[in-house]
Amino acid sequence: MSQSDGYTMVELVMVMVIIGILAAITYPRFFSNITYNRQVYYDEVLNSLRYARKLAVGSGTHIQFNVSANSITILRRTEGGTCSGATFTSIMDPANRTNGYVKTAPSGITLTYTADWPIYFNGLGQALTASDCTVVNSDSITISGGNTVTIVGETGFVQ
Repeated sequence: MSQSDGYTMVELVMVMVIIGILAAITYPRFFSNITYNRQVYYDEVLNSLRYARKLAVGSGTHIQFNVSANSITILRRTEGGTCSGATFTSIMDPANRTNGYVKTAPSGITLTYTADWPIYFNGLGQALTASDCTVVNSDSITISGGNTVTIVGETGFVQ
């Protein structure tokens, strides 16, 4: 009896069946981008809050951070650093050099937030309520799926 090199047809078919089963099970996990999009948008919200705070400290004026169910916006108060003014101007988005800092959530991702929004960051970096300019205790934004961004009012620390 001679010994031959190679695989039998049964072995090749079995390998193809196993690969097919694994592909059917893992395909949605590898090719669904909702988890990736959720993490990217979480990072975008986190960095946008930090940017707004730094912009307020650097410019000495109130920077307003707005949140809606599917977007965030950053505006600059044009009437000084107190709560008396209500005129806002758009700020430039440093990522794409356009006027108007708006970050829209990807499809399937929503934002939920506490009642104190919008908030202002003042020249000291503190987070203030828009209604009466008192320092907020703590505010948060939750991206659908569980990632939460929290702002500590007194320090403006964003985590």
